[in-house]
Amino acid sequence: MEATGNTLLIVERAHRGSVESQFADTLYFVQALHRQSGGVDLVLRGAAAGYAVETDYEPALHIGGRTLRTLPDPRRSVRELLAEGVGVWVEEPDLSALGAGASERLIPGVRRTGEHEPASLWSFYERVWFF
Repeated sequence: MEATGNTLLIVERAHRGSVESQFADTLYFVQALHRQSGGVDLVLRGAAAGYAVETDYEPALHIGGRTLRTLPDPRRSVRELLAEGVGVWVEEPDLSALGAGASERLIPGVRRTGEHEPASLWSFYERVWFF
């Protein structure tokens, strides 16, 4: 893992609910922070490692015969972060916990890192934040 931004953000928890997260989307905040702070790097671990794996799931919620399609899509957000130059890593043990095929479906540009490897680089960042 190589430091490319001045802030390291570590996301461990996936959002708790689709409707709730549309008002406080973690990856949207990461994108805004990247734009305003001169660059960030992002490590996905724990349940948030799933954000780095391609899937055909379409975020939608069906309520009372209506379909809400304005929900955040973390995979789209990861692709946008990569396009903006954010370094995105996923911890290998958490990626492996998603199943045997998860490694093959890793979003292009997301890099793997060893467990706890990002901690060895904390001194290269001005800030290290856990989300």
